[in-house]
Amino acid sequence: MNSISPMNRPRPSAGFTLVELLTVIAIIGLLAALLMPGLTRSVGRAKNVVCLNQLKQLGTAVRLYSEDYQSRMPSAELLPSYPANTNRPLPRICDVLGPLLGRVPEATNSATVFKCPSDTFGRFAREGSSYEWNTDLNGRRLDETRTSHMRIVTVKVEEGKEPVKTDVIKELAFPPDTTPLLLDYEDFHPRPPKSGKNVVYMDGHVTGFELP
Repeated sequence: MNSISPMNRPRPSAGFTLVELLTVIAIIGLLAALLMPGLTRSVGRAKNVVCLNQLKQLGTAVRLYSEDYQSRMPSAELLPSYPANTNRPLPRICDVLGPLLGRVPEATNSATVFKCPSDTFGRFAREGSSYEWNTDLNGRRLDETRTSHMRIVTVKVEEGKEPVKTDVIKELAFPPDTTPLLLDYEDFHPRPPKSGKNVVYMDGHVTGFELP
């Protein structure tokens, strides 16, 4: 009887069977589905932290500006792409505060400080900043808490519609801890079930607030 030499014996296959390969793919897909929401939330939180830090720097820049101009705050357009007075447009807030960011200790790049990492609306590209300047404060003193009756011009712009301008007379109060200096133009950092924006206030603190 012929015997089979150990060298000639068939070896078991070391490869995956189709069933095993499909099982591995299914497990990887399941793990990815479980991990993806957490990863997305982590990325969102990181972008939110960057946004708050940038607003903090811009708030410091406003204070530096006021020190150079007898405690007066800057005057800038709400929407530079659609100025309130087309005959005498005000500067963009990025052009006013940009040169001062070199004096802000934590500022690293004055160009990107104005760009929220979650700005997918193109505000930075159109307006030079992802952050809206509170035009109620144009030329006001940083330590001012209340105005006399004054004229307020606001502009509302909706996609695909003509801008709507309103002109009213009212009295304004400026509590430092609740009066925004700059805030997100749009809902860059959703906080379901309500939308919200990040903001830096007159007293220098930064936080997010919920919109009604």
